[in-house]
Amino acid sequence: MDLHPDTILVVDDEMHVRALVQKILHDEGYRVVLAGDGAEAKEMIEGMKEQISAIVLDWAMPRMSGIELLRWLKSKSDYAHLPVVMQTAMDHPDHIREGIEAGAFYYLTKPIQRPLLTSIVRAAVTDFHYKQGLLRKLRESERAFRLIEEGVFRFRTIAEGETLAIRIANASSRPEEAMTVSEIFTNAVEHGNLGITYEDKSRLLEEGSWEREVARRLELPEHRDKYVEVRIHRNDEGMLVEVEDQGSGFDFTKYLTFDEERVFHTHGRGIAMATQALKVEFLGKGNKVRVTIAA
Repeated sequence: MDLHPDTILVVDDEMHVRALVQKILHDEGYRVVLAGDGAEAKEMIEGMKEQISAIVLDWAMPRMSGIELLRWLKSKSDYAHLPVVMQTAMDHPDHIREGIEAGAFYYLTKPIQRPLLTSIVRAAVTDFHYKQGLLRKLRESERAFRLIEEGVFRFRTIAEGETLAIRIANASSRPEEAMTVSEIFTNAVEHGNLGITYEDKSRLLEEGSWEREVARRLELPEHRDKYVEVRIHRNDEGMLVEVEDQGSGFDFTKYLTFDEERVFHTHGRGIAMATQALKVEFLGKGNKVRVTIAA
């Protein structure tokens, strides 16, 4: 077991649910801390924010409900980055939609199902570490892109796209929001140039072979010379970033928002998260995207 396991905060007013979730997550190697309602959780978060990797949050609780705590979290820059897994017996689409709009991109319904709980929490923690890594690089990176007026860039790999996204974000007055352009870059490589479908990625993540498959496809003769082109132009609104891959396009309309049909999936949130933070326009067949980033 990891000597420094990720800490998951479980917030639920039902003692038997807290105990069940604690056991399941502890068996998976996580450190688990418990709160009986939103008010208690709020105090704990303020006291140990840097130790928490994800929050499993019940909806209906006394004193402070889950949705109230979620809105408080997302209103605070110190805590807004924490991924929240909403768990509730209220599986009506309107409730799920309300949770998504408040900032919860991971969702569970009661009664608790062990495989779904573990896969969703794992996805949330993985996403947390990925974004923390990008933000750390963002803080450490040079800010030369603040001087850019226009430029053209090309990259092949997801890592190269992340590096470019960091430079772009550092030229913005809201760098953490601007960093979500990395989701557009990743999509352009894996789904655009490499042709990895939504279903493919679901299977690859379940098998733990997604990174290997991306690396394999990058070296195939039919993909070796493909690149993503990024054009940057500064205007009165900020930076206009146009992203174009060499794929055949896709039906982007169903990915612009994160709906109740996909809340139990372990991926597929990236474009919706980008559109929530930035002005994003998909053009034509979906292989070209225009993003406006604040100056």
